[in-house]
Amino acid sequence: MSGEGSWRSADYAERFKTHDHADFAQEFLRRNPVYVRDYAKAEQRAAADPAKAQEEREGLARRWGLSFPLRSGKIGEG
Repeated sequence: MSGEGSWRSADYAERFKTHDHADFAQEFLRRNPVYVRDYAKAEQRAAADPAKAQEEREGLARRWGLSFPLRSGKIGEG
């Protein structure tokens, strides 16, 4: 395996030992191209119609089964 090394290596085990299920789920979504596209489209629609921004973000959360769909910097915005 090229690049960063094997996910089975001791280095990886040490690096991720403090991660919980939510951390791994977030990393999975961050690397999922379908989610990335869906998120980008939802944010574009939210920006185009700020009155419906919350609805767009809640829809994204429902589609992906998210409990906390917004980053902390977005709380209270929209």
